[in-house]
Amino acid sequence: MSTEAASAESTAPAELPTAPAEAPTPAEPPASAASTSQRVSVHRTVVLAVPDWPAVAAGIAHGLSTAAPAAVLRAGRIISCNAPARASGVETGLNKRAAQLRCPELTVIPWDPEVDHRVFAAGIGVLEDLVARFTLLSPGVVSIPALSLRRTHASEESAVEELLTGLTDSTGWEFFPGIADTAFAALLASRTATRVPPGRTAAFLAPLPISSLTAVDAHAYAELVPLLGRLGLTALGRFAQLAEADVHARFGTLGRRAHRLARGLPDRIPADHVRAREFRVHSPLDPPSGRSDVLSFHARTLGAELLGTVRAAGLVCTQVDIELTATTGETCRRTWRLEDMDESMIADRLRWQAEGWLAAGGAGTGADGRGGPRTRGARPDRRARTARPDRTARAVPENGEDPGPDPTLVSGEDGICAIGLAAAELLSPLGTQQSLFDQHPGRIAHTLERLQGLFGPDAVLVPGLQGGRDPAETNLWTPWQQRPRPERDPEAPWPGAVPAPRPTLVEHTPVDLLDERGATIVARPAGLDNVPTLLRIPGTGTVRVVDHSSAWPVEAGWWDRSTAQYRVRLQVVAEDGAAYLLSKESGRWYLTGRYA
Repeated sequence: MSTEAASAESTAPAELPTAPAEAPTPAEPPASAASTSQRVSVHRTVVLAVPDWPAVAAGIAHGLSTAAPAAVLRAGRIISCNAPARASGVETGLNKRAAQLRCPELTVIPWDPEVDHRVFAAGIGVLEDLVARFTLLSPGVVSIPALSLRRTHASEESAVEELLTGLTDSTGWEFFPGIADTAFAALLASRTATRVPPGRTAAFLAPLPISSLTAVDAHAYAELVPLLGRLGLTALGRFAQLAEADVHARFGTLGRRAHRLARGLPDRIPADHVRAREFRVHSPLDPPSGRSDVLSFHARTLGAELLGTVRAAGLVCTQVDIELTATTGETCRRTWRLEDMDESMIADRLRWQAEGWLAAGGAGTGADGRGGPRTRGARPDRRARTARPDRTARAVPENGEDPGPDPTLVSGEDGICAIGLAAAELLSPLGTQQSLFDQHPGRIAHTLERLQGLFGPDAVLVPGLQGGRDPAETNLWTPWQQRPRPERDPEAPWPGAVPAPRPTLVEHTPVDLLDERGATIVARPAGLDNVPTLLRIPGTGTVRVVDHSSAWPVEAGWWDRSTAQYRVRLQVVAEDGAAYLLSKESGRWYLTGRYA
């Protein structure tokens, strides 16, 4: 948000300023863009934004007064500050020391995205009583289709005034409205509380800087925006003048999306907000039982109750949390995905979870079902568990098919005393439609979930990415159909990380990098002492190096000797076309990645 807009004293302006009929644009969009806009149905959008939301949310979470200056810090820089902080000279982009030098009483809070989402979701629920539909674009920003307001309000201005009054009275937050033909234009208009007349969205966007694209997705457009600026396309209007085919050929799909935004055309249809409500059922088992058939019966009853309440709300449950509580107080919680809203599917998943948990020793997994620390008690000795008889073993019939564990034999020493179910993910019915061309998705999921039930959640892992500097650090393995929980923020800057593309195979194999005389290449901060010509890989042989990059040093954790790391990286290309990522650590060369 701009400083002028964010520092305005009034919460709801008495009358929204309207963009001029003839905006002072450096260049009008081409005729082709105007004709295309006429052929596209206009969906007027209202955007309500809270200026400096990260600072507002952090102040609420830490119990600060609205008059106390506060700022939010991320990656060593101020990314948001409230009005009292700006009045003292604090600006975004300053480091912590410079900000506190300008305002000694400034409270600097580390950025926490969970706080942004949680605080906004808790307060914005009042909109559910005011409008039929709304979309959370980001923490602090909500969009409302203007069409849903026409039936109850005479004009857009009166509708916005009523919404601002209701939101301000309920939350105490300061909202700035923006109205335009697209959500992107309305978002930019909310910075100055402007109403863009119908059909004038392209003219409103034309004089705005090209950096306005980062308001949609700062990460996605981080590289495109500087490139467009270097090409002389410093305004959205200049970018909109280009032909769409040429933009797509030069900048790809991302550039085409940006071009549509600059022309005042819709980019995509956002997903509607699902009304905040907790769907949870719980049932004690008296007496406690470890029999999976008894657990399945109770799970089917609880599942029917849970899904019945979800259906009554007009929603679809696609993920369910299953929590089992043992008599010792230990718990096992897992999140399962549901292809269909069927209580039998919930019963199957609970039975598989109970079988794997009890057969492993009663409570051998953690609270999240992934082998972490348990809620209570000490972990039984693994060697003692392996000596116990196999309660799940059954005779294999002559046809060779595995019948699975006998439900009458799966019983824990302590038993399960309570079962809890909760809807973990709720969607609108249209958001759950599957492709007609999917081949046997349920059968594949059933098999993988069955393996997890028998051998534990870590038996089936899904690869992903997380933050880190080395290729091995960025690997993230998540149990099948569970939410990824990265240890390191993938959106953080991570200076010194390996640039894209990433190696397709990650390893850490000692190798020899030699020059033409057979001497080991020495890597210094200033570069290599000689040109590498040979790479000797154990088990593969010696390959000739035909090209290589410049060596670059990476030093991390230098402030702590126990975690300090220093290495020199080098990318080489072999004679057969294979590309490798090398790293020299502690005087030794290692092969840390192979490129496809």
